[in-house]
Amino acid sequence: MLLFSAAALLAIWPLPRSIGIRHLLLLIGFVASLVILTKNTWRLKHLEAWPVYLLFSFFAWLVFHLIFLSGSYEEQWHELTGDWIRNFLAASMGLALGITLSDPEHQLSSRLQRIQQPVLIFGLGGTIIIFSARYIYEVIQTGQWIHTDFYMTPYLGKTPLVIFGSLFLPVMLIKILSALRKTERPIWYLYGLLGIAATVLTYYFANTKNGFAMSVLIFGYFLLQVLTRNTHIKTHRSSFYVLLLACLLVFGYVVKKHLDSNPAWSNLVADYKISSQIEQHTYWKDQGSPLPLNEHGIAVNGSTYERVAWGHAGLKLLQENPWGYGLINHSFGALAIQKWPDFHKPDGKNRGATHSGWLDFALGFGVPGLLLLWIPLLVSYIRARRRTDFWSTYAVWTIPVIAISYLTTEVCSDHFIELLFFMTALFSGLALPSDREANVANVD
Repeated sequence: MLLFSAAALLAIWPLPRSIGIRHLLLLIGFVASLVILTKNTWRLKHLEAWPVYLLFSFFAWLVFHLIFLSGSYEEQWHELTGDWIRNFLAASMGLALGITLSDPEHQLSSRLQRIQQPVLIFGLGGTIIIFSARYIYEVIQTGQWIHTDFYMTPYLGKTPLVIFGSLFLPVMLIKILSALRKTERPIWYLYGLLGIAATVLTYYFANTKNGFAMSVLIFGYFLLQVLTRNTHIKTHRSSFYVLLLACLLVFGYVVKKHLDSNPAWSNLVADYKISSQIEQHTYWKDQGSPLPLNEHGIAVNGSTYERVAWGHAGLKLLQENPWGYGLINHSFGALAIQKWPDFHKPDGKNRGATHSGWLDFALGFGVPGLLLLWIPLLVSYIRARRRTDFWSTYAVWTIPVIAISYLTTEVCSDHFIELLFFMTALFSGLALPSDREANVANVD
């Protein structure tokens, strides 16, 4: 139940109008996780389980913040009894799944051991699969091959494609590496190529700069792994290099097309310089004035300007409000209105957010709240590096991906926070000692 509910949830998490199904999957997964956590109580009593308690103490921090530090008691209470219940269910699911995957020989039947990876990989690739299927349907319906900025049709935004695509890419590249080292079937060369191509094309048709930046970083790490850890490769694996060259050519072509259609990249440094001057220019406050000109006399890119200006403003607000305002959604706007009376007026409860998930999270729950997530992620990364199993390797690849993507993308809202707590708890559970490791430690 936990395995399949988690995979289904990962597949549809960012899909619009799926909240009823997501609630059902969270409830099913939570009930299943209670059974698994009860059976593995000894692991949670182990000294190495302290990051798990640190992570779940965040929910106690929420209650403390509500009582003593709340910037808006009514709104924070509404989130506590809605959003944060879902986040708690997601974290419990993630922890139970991490414990299960860390020791599959003792936790899963032989049949489930064989299918657990394909099932979860399919779940992680759900967003890319759904987007690709919808795109193919559009091509068939219209007879047109190219539909740029297509992201609005299935997902109403680029962010789901960036985050979930970045979680899926490492799986494909790890499997290709495993096939190269002959610990995985050669068919993964084909599966990996198809997965990479689908993800990169998704980024291209969504025209997402964040997505391409993340794919370049992930692919760069992949090449580093190939060059530093596979110098012994024999000539009979030349087919792999043919495949790798094909990937590089396709990837390079798509990146070039993306750069050609986004002149913002060529003016990035100049735009950053002018965008960081938030006291001299006020466009970021109300967008009533024209965009400032950079040092080349060209109007700055609107997206770059907002990211940089709001980022600088957010950091200034965080210095003045290190305990946070208390809301998942739009704590930045609430604090900005208090500091700058000419900041744009809210649209209902939408007051404004920076383009950085981590910064918005810190503005919401303060530096202590941020550390309650960062420390478990960091500890999980360090521990995962000592292991060689597939999911620990995935953690080593993915934790930096989460750190970077949540820094550069506006994801402090709704299901992206649920996903964050799920993944953090998953990696914390993976890092707990298995039965075999505990027995070895007892013998020592």
